[in-house]
Amino acid sequence: MAAFPSVDLTNFDLAPAARQVRDAGDAVSAAALEATKDAAYTAIGLGILTFQRIQVRRREIEKTLRN
Repeated sequence: MAAFPSVDLTNFDLAPAARQVRDAGDAVSAAALEATKDAAYTAIGLGILTFQRIQVRRREIEKTLRN
């Protein structure tokens, strides 16, 4: 019968690896949050610009119809 080699796990610590995974996850979630904020700000800005263009166009049409 073959004997299995002995493995000493007394100094085996997963805490550093777990910290690295947690830190990487935190970095990914922070980047995703920033991308979401940027997308929201862009969408809101485009909405405001569109609303302003509609107002200007409406005023131009009113001015044209009054003359």
